[in-house]
Amino acid sequence: MTFPSTKFALCSAGFVVLLACSGLRTGLPVRGAVGGQAIETHVDSEVARYFLANYLAGKRKDAALDERIDQVYQSTHHGLPDRGELKRLSDRYSVDFAALYFADRIAQYPANRRFRTDFDKARAYVRDALPKGRLRLPAPAPQYEVMFVPGYLYKRHPVTGADFAVPRAALQRVGLMHFFVPTDEEGAIEANADIVVKAIRERALSRPRLIIVSVSKSGPEVALALSRLDATEGQHVAAWVNIAGTLQGSPLADKRLWQDLEQLIGQVDIAGVESLTTQRSRQRFRTFHIPAHLLVVSYIGIPLTGSISSLARMGFVDLQTDGPNDGLSLLSDLIAPGGLVLAELGRDHFLLDEEIDITTVALAMTVIQWLDPPEPRLFPTSAIAPRPERPQDNGNLGTTPR
Repeated sequence: MTFPSTKFALCSAGFVVLLACSGLRTGLPVRGAVGGQAIETHVDSEVARYFLANYLAGKRKDAALDERIDQVYQSTHHGLPDRGELKRLSDRYSVDFAALYFADRIAQYPANRRFRTDFDKARAYVRDALPKGRLRLPAPAPQYEVMFVPGYLYKRHPVTGADFAVPRAALQRVGLMHFFVPTDEEGAIEANADIVVKAIRERALSRPRLIIVSVSKSGPEVALALSRLDATEGQHVAAWVNIAGTLQGSPLADKRLWQDLEQLIGQVDIAGVESLTTQRSRQRFRTFHIPAHLLVVSYIGIPLTGSISSLARMGFVDLQTDGPNDGLSLLSDLIAPGGLVLAELGRDHFLLDEEIDITTVALAMTVIQWLDPPEPRLFPTSAIAPRPERPQDNGNLGTTPR
């Protein structure tokens, strides 16, 4: 369910760059792991290097620095850090330190760890079974249908993968029901939300359980649509997978995004870009009321200086003064409240993945297993968690520990 499928791509919110994938090869080389995800890259400061290579590995070698990092954890509020806290950490230490801290806070939540473990094991199973034609979907899979809501400019520039062409083909291959919602590719978020509401209501007639998948700009479109449903209309929606969703907008839309876009691809309807401005998006975010029964998964990338792709580099650099970001949005602004978070350390807004088909099927299987865990297990796992209770939202983003 990631995108795009090629290195020659148009940014899902905006601008064309015709470059191969590469990080900013400046800074300090480092190797380490966060939440079980290993990474070898470059970071922007000594404190970020020490945090990844030593502190998170339990190697306390610098008492003064250890104490400073300890204080960061001790002074943080309940829930995931918001954009203000991450901005303060970026200013005090560095952007990469704040990004790594955010990744570790995500990994600390038991539900996020369980989902990560189940997803990784599902991906290993799919990677082995799919090429051999031996893949078996979870027993409850026929009860579910995946509803894809495309991203920005998915018709004019399908090379981005915002049309979900590869994920749809992958689900077709394994026999998982799915359908596509043709939204206005340049339209405002509010108008497209009406289209999504209509699609959800129409699918209710066939009574499948829906797993809605959005990407980038369609994230707030789906969130707003779900908020507009009444209790009865939303009952057949089982889950929402929010992939790099610009839920609280993009600071790039406040600056020059649409002007840059028109210079590169010609005239566009400014309505879509204007609906991504941060003031409008954050006001809209406060109106979201996601049905409590939904399983919500925010699937995001958390890039570091040495891992940012050329596709996201321009935006990443522009947004560094605002704090850790994925090249389009601030990291904390990508998270749907009261849900799980699946973070890919080292990736950015594009979530570049050479195994898109495998990732798609594995993520779909993991979501179904969490919604309706069958016996016996289809792939080895220590514990596939039952459907989690919806965490309480205390004004912070992300899940709360249980």
